[in-house]
Amino acid sequence: MPSTLDEQRAALIARVERQLKRPVTELVTSPRTTGYRARIELTPGPDGVLGYRAPRSHTPVPVHHCPIARPEINDVLAQLTPAPKLTQRVALRSNGRDVVLHARAKDKHRGAVRRWLDDLQHLNIPLALNGRGVHGDPTSVLSVAGIKHRLSPATFYQVNLDINEQLVRDVSALVKAEKPTAILDLFSGAGNLSMPLAAAGVSTTMIESHPTAVKDARRTAARLELSIDIREGRAEDFHAGDAFFDVAVLDPPRKGAGAVIDQVLLTRPKAVILVSCNTSALASDLDRAAGHGYQLSQLKLYEMFPHTGHVEAVGLLSSR
Repeated sequence: MPSTLDEQRAALIARVERQLKRPVTELVTSPRTTGYRARIELTPGPDGVLGYRAPRSHTPVPVHHCPIARPEINDVLAQLTPAPKLTQRVALRSNGRDVVLHARAKDKHRGAVRRWLDDLQHLNIPLALNGRGVHGDPTSVLSVAGIKHRLSPATFYQVNLDINEQLVRDVSALVKAEKPTAILDLFSGAGNLSMPLAAAGVSTTMIESHPTAVKDARRTAARLELSIDIREGRAEDFHAGDAFFDVAVLDPPRKGAGAVIDQVLLTRPKAVILVSCNTSALASDLDRAAGHGYQLSQLKLYEMFPHTGHVEAVGLLSSR
C-alpha cells in the first residue's frame, strides 16, 4: 500500500480505471481521514477482550483504541470490559454524537451477554441485544440530505457520515437531472438514497429484504407523510413490469447487482445510477449493461474508507 494519502488516492484511481476500463470523473475526498468511522464491529478473543479479526482469518486482534473510529466511539471502546467469549459480535454505532452498543449472541448464550450489558449501564449509553434495547433507547437518529432517519440497532448505514451526505446529495442531483416520472430504488435499505427524492415529490418504489430496514423506512415515510411504495423482498427477484419507473437507483451489496440489472434495463429507463462498494463486481454489472446498449457516462469515486483499499463508486448509465 502506498505510504502517503495522496499516493493511496492516486493508486486507488488507477486501479479502478484498470478494472473498469473507463476514466474516473472525480474522487470526492473525505474531510476526515482519521476518526471518521461511525460504526465498528468487534468480536471477543479467548480472554473476552474485544477486537477486530486479522485479515482473511478469525484470529482476534485486541483493540483499545481505533485510529479510524470516531472519537465518541473510542471513548466508549476504552471503557469496555471483556465480553462473554460466546458473544458473536459487538457493534458500536454513532450518529456523530451519540453512541449505541449492540451485541449479538445465540439464544442459548443471551443470558450471559445480557448480564454483561447490565454491568455496562455505567456507560450511560443505550445498550441492545439481538436487535432489541435492554437499557435505554437504542435508536440511532441520523439526518441525511434533510431527512431525519430513526434507525434500529440492526439497520445498516454508511460508516462515513460526511461522505454519505455528499454521496446522497449527488445521487439526488443525478436523478433530478433526468426529470423522472418515477424512480425505482433496489437494495434500498432504510431509504438513504431515495427518501430525499420522495420528499422532493418524485414517485418512488423501494425494495429491500432486511426487515428492520423496511420497518424503519416505513416509519420514516409515515412520520414525514411521504407517499412511498416500500416493499419487503429480495431486490434480486425484481422482474421487469413489477413497478413503473423511468430512472432506477441500485445500491447492491459487495457481490454486485448481477442478473437483476437485466430486468431493470428491459424496460429501457432513461438512466440507471449504480452505487457500488466493490468495483470488481461493478465491472461485471457494467458488462451486463453494455449488452443492453447502456454505457457509463460518469464515474465518480467517494473516499468512504480512507487508508484502505476500498472505495464507493457512483456510475451514471444511459443509452444516449
